[in-house]
Amino acid sequence: MKRLLLAVLLTLAPLTQVSALQCSIDNSPILDFGTKDPFVGGNVTANTPIQWSCSRNFLEVIFGLNSSFTMCIYVEADSNGGLFPRNMTPANPAPPIPFNVYNSPAGSTVIQPTTNAIAVPVNFGGFQANGTTTAYGIAPGPMPSTVLAEVHNTSMLNSQVRRINSGQLCNNSGGTLLTTYTLDATIEIPDQCRITANDLDFGTQSAPLAQTDSDTFIDVRCTNASPFTVGLSNGLNPSGGSRRMSDGSNFVSYGLFQDAARNVDWDNTSNRKSGAGLGTGASIMMNVFGRIPADPAAVPGNYTDTITVDIEF
Repeated sequence: MKRLLLAVLLTLAPLTQVSALQCSIDNSPILDFGTKDPFVGGNVTANTPIQWSCSRNFLEVIFGLNSSFTMCIYVEADSNGGLFPRNMTPANPAPPIPFNVYNSPAGSTVIQPTTNAIAVPVNFGGFQANGTTTAYGIAPGPMPSTVLAEVHNTSMLNSQVRRINSGQLCNNSGGTLLTTYTLDATIEIPDQCRITANDLDFGTQSAPLAQTDSDTFIDVRCTNASPFTVGLSNGLNPSGGSRRMSDGSNFVSYGLFQDAARNVDWDNTSNRKSGAGLGTGASIMMNVFGRIPADPAAVPGNYTDTITVDIEF
């Protein structure tokens, strides 16, 4: 009996040549610091999830390759190259808002392009592994005094994700590059104003009452370049378009003006006074000029009125 001997020769390539480990960042992480009132001090914080996934092929699963390692998630400099600090910038030229990116909410270690990464342990149970880690942002307060009321942002492009062996540290950019991603950061500064008014005192006058002038000022602080107008109400006792101070049932008329010549009225409708903010660290002093016209019939007394000062911005 003749027998046939059949054989198939298989050539196995080195397993390192058939490795198909792939990892990616699956979301678009953004550090959104929200809307920040520049007059309120203190740090502004943000955090964002970073969603990752990895996969490996059949042979890697069969032979137990790449079953566990450490993924190092780094963060590049900002879009203008800033790192210590990174900066969020507005569309118009103005002071940027400094911030930085950290691997813990305590903000002790800045994540850099090549060191101090977020260390993520990756452990495969099969073909897929995925998870979420977190990057933290801190913008230290107070805000720059001349910050613009705008959206400030930046992008940290081409931030790297690298693989190192378990037990090693993410303290340099060694290891194998797995992928790159972009981390964005944004903060919005709204138009904001603060206003302080000072009393207008006409002093003690003799009867018959002669024309009497006095002045005071209103202190206005608004975010840089923010337009605003200030209005003065007609008080508690208006009559016939005139303001009046009262003492019981007796009244003395007076006017409020924008100019020292007392020619330009100041009210809260068509004769408002306008300005543009200089920033939270600088105030604008707006003089208020008052005048009591001569009133020979004025009855002696202690006359007062209350004016509401409003600001629109």
